[in-house]
Amino acid sequence: MNHPDKRSLLDLTLGELLQSLGSSEPTPGGGAAAAVVGALGAALVEMTANLTLGRPRFADIEAQVGRIEQDAAELRKRLAALADADAEAFDRVSAAYKLPRADEQQKASRSRAIQSALALAADVPLDTARASGQVIGLAEEAAPILNPSVISDVLVGALLARAALESAAVNVEINLAAMTDAATVERLSQELAQATEGARERVERVLGAGRSRFPGH
Repeated sequence: MNHPDKRSLLDLTLGELLQSLGSSEPTPGGGAAAAVVGALGAALVEMTANLTLGRPRFADIEAQVGRIEQDAAELRKRLAALADADAEAFDRVSAAYKLPRADEQQKASRSRAIQSALALAADVPLDTARASGQVIGLAEEAAPILNPSVISDVLVGALLARAALESAAVNVEINLAAMTDAATVERLSQELAQATEGARERVERVLGAGRSRFPGH
């Protein structure tokens, strides 16, 4: 992160991260948590691909599995970075609200700073929603073909990605509610609708495909 006195969430232990989330500090908050959960989902798809690569019975799909692994790894890294970006964006919103407003000039400057910070604070979770949707897409591809011995991890990854997407969407919505630029609100609302469209149904398809490969089916 850009603040020298603030550690990246990726440098925290799991215990430290949970403690930080539960503290009275406003950041990290729900947006950062959503990104972390999305990264966990991507990591599980990545792991299942790694547990498929190099096994003779999957030799005919080796190239496809390798691409799934690489894409999942990139999404994991992207979502992990978005956790820090979300915390930083919220810090900017908080700083903007604390700007002085003793006269009309200060009030106008403060208002512009708030609106600019809110736009960024909406953009970051929107990126989280998009990336989480991509994780779901990878899970759709992975569930029918990856190693059935660990296919439940793909299903968990898809469920986590859906939770991340829907949680990120809430964070977009609350920032849009405080924005005054109608055109920007409309644009971001449409982009959010595109990012979230069909996510639940897609995850249901992942669950169905994966469960059909459980032992005994």
